[in-house]
Amino acid sequence: MDNYSLKLLRSEVIASEDYPTAAENSSFRNGTQQTLLNNVDSSQRPHGVDVEMSWDDATWILTSSFIIFTMQSGFGLLESGVAASKNEVNIMVKNVVDVIFGGISYWIFGYGLSFGMSPGTNAFVGVGHFFVDSTDPSEIGWLFSHFIFNLSFATTATTIVSGAMAERTKLSAYILFSFINTIIFCFPVHWIWASNGFLRKLGAVDIAGASTVHLVGGTVGLVSTLMLKPRIGRFENGSREPPMGCPTNALLGMFMLWWGWLGFNCGSTFGISGNKWKLAAR
Repeated sequence: MDNYSLKLLRSEVIASEDYPTAAENSSFRNGTQQTLLNNVDSSQRPHGVDVEMSWDDATWILTSSFIIFTMQSGFGLLESGVAASKNEVNIMVKNVVDVIFGGISYWIFGYGLSFGMSPGTNAFVGVGHFFVDSTDPSEIGWLFSHFIFNLSFATTATTIVSGAMAERTKLSAYILFSFINTIIFCFPVHWIWASNGFLRKLGAVDIAGASTVHLVGGTVGLVSTLMLKPRIGRFENGSREPPMGCPTNALLGMFMLWWGWLGFNCGSTFGISGNKWKLAAR
């Protein structure tokens, strides 16, 4: 074994530690990390952001974010594949709307409501970091990494609802909904992922968005379905239900969602430094 290999092995042995506990695990999540910053004033940092991260962590976070964003394509293919062919384009455009208009609204006010920490911030909602931007070299890396990762979660929470509303809403109404759902999404995020959120203070743990993304998306989807109401009698009196638009697209969308969920779970370690890479591997 050469000297380099011996040094590498020695460093691995020294750095090796037991797997983190569930409580330690929860602190790695992007919105529940401990405040460990030394060179950035805590008054300038969003609640719950651990900025002691390397470029390896940033690369991991951004790569996971890009993988999560591919879920928009997966949702679009799955929904358009099971819907009537005449509505395929409409459904795909709505998934584009999720990213464009949902992304704009999250940049303008969503991130601030979730993780802002200016005067007025409380256990219920954040204030600050509206129109997310920074030119400060000491914060620009972690701020935008944190923003992009949470943006991918916010747009996913909205596109979950698009399936419940497929073939039933006008495009203009859906654009308005994408803005409104961003607001809905931000409050639970602050409650459980911001360091001063009341659910976090009560000990609640959400590692990969089970409540903030999936529960919120599912609940809003249920409410939307109830508001739209069933089309009773729509396919009676000899009227035939339209066939699936494209089963192949539906299956392809399912696979894209499948690997997108890997980005959800593995990326939620919010880095790979320290022991976080072990959590991602598990």
